[in-house]
Amino acid sequence: MSIIEQASNNIYHWFTIDLEHRNGNLALSETKQHQNQHQHQHQHSNDFFSINDKRNELVNQPSYEMNSLKKSSEFLVLDWTGHQHIFREQDPIKCDFSYITRDYCVSKFKSLTNDILRLNLTERCIRLFTLTVRWTDDQSRLKEADLISYHSIHMPSNNLPKLERNDKRQQYSTVYVLESEIHSSGGHDWHEIDFPMWYNLEHSYPEPATYFDIKTYLDKLFAPVRVPFSKKTKSAPIIWIISNCNAYNGRQSLVRQLMSYIPIDSFGGCLNNAKSAEAQTRAQSNSELYASYKFVISIENSNCEDYVTEKLIDALSSTAVPIVASRDRKPDYTRFAPNHSYINVYDYKTVKELADHLNYLSNNETAYNEYLWFRRPPANKYATSGITERSLGENLRLADEILGKNATMRQWLLAKEASINKYCKLVKFIHTTYWKLIYKRKKSNRPTPNEVCLPANDIAIYFANSSVAIVAA
Repeated sequence: MSIIEQASNNIYHWFTIDLEHRNGNLALSETKQHQNQHQHQHQHSNDFFSINDKRNELVNQPSYEMNSLKKSSEFLVLDWTGHQHIFREQDPIKCDFSYITRDYCVSKFKSLTNDILRLNLTERCIRLFTLTVRWTDDQSRLKEADLISYHSIHMPSNNLPKLERNDKRQQYSTVYVLESEIHSSGGHDWHEIDFPMWYNLEHSYPEPATYFDIKTYLDKLFAPVRVPFSKKTKSAPIIWIISNCNAYNGRQSLVRQLMSYIPIDSFGGCLNNAKSAEAQTRAQSNSELYASYKFVISIENSNCEDYVTEKLIDALSSTAVPIVASRDRKPDYTRFAPNHSYINVYDYKTVKELADHLNYLSNNETAYNEYLWFRRPPANKYATSGITERSLGENLRLADEILGKNATMRQWLLAKEASINKYCKLVKFIHTTYWKLIYKRKKSNRPTPNEVCLPANDIAIYFANSSVAIVAA
């Protein structure tokens, strides 16, 4: 039983369910006494249709209004800070709820002993079958909206709009952002938000919204090496494609020094020394170009908890070895990639020591291939018979076998990221969770940069201090 289900099972200890008369003069509260009176009936109402008969008895009472069973086949998302959004006004957001069956809904709430609560939650869940999710950025439609969405860097500086939160009508709020705490303002109003969703695997609710599409990521993570060691580019073992040469963490200083010890092909605007028509912008993958190199510099622009972007994804997808930067688990790459699948620059005391190790690996195929240990299974292992592409479930079973069920990556990224549209995640959660539990959840603001990020120019300072210490010794 999930935490939500356990909490819901004891919900009468926390809240009362008010059944309001149409004239608003009388409310009947669900109490423990009411529950005891129906205990015998509960024993014979596990079947959904028995519960449905009880619903009919209730709603047929002339003075009763089942407010929670709203007759609607649409769920409206209002993007309050909509700017150049991928959706168009009133376009449906494609959410696949086909895996949610009537049996799933009945089973999810069958342990609840409160008939009315169980009935309402079950029918709300079943409503997903025919629900259409639509998007708008028209703020005049606030009263119609079911979910109000904010992008953190565009959140209003004054008070957020007031939402309806009662038995008759429930509106929810979410905030999302994919930039690190260093480069995205806001966070001070997050304690008013129901669903904070960003790349942080631990503090997002109910699920994170990361850069990762898990199925695609695992497809490529467990794929064979695309370009064998002997066929890799001869001009340089390392590639770097970055346009921002003023990164907060000072990565450019490291790369500039590293170029003195080992060849690096830089195709981006920063420290550019190579040209290629294949080099892409951030919005596109450089996986094909990366595949011909042994190493890819995948250092983020800032080092914050769980801030891991397409830089790591593209490098691993190419089957090259990423070079990353992580100190004090900012970020913790073991949450996102197999152990010993990347080079962490903070594991070395000097830039020369880092370069010496990279040069050694570049000339030693056996040692280099140790960083590719997880790429040995056939590409179609666990795939359904006659199908060459693995499903997400098959990929996760493969991850259990290769990484181990207790591997850090398995327990974090693969356990927490469902890789579906963030709005679809929330629509499902809203329709399968008691609304008072959502509203009463303890909320907090987004962590500040000082709490979850390394200081400015940390990479440059680290290697400068390490070099001074070695000279002094």
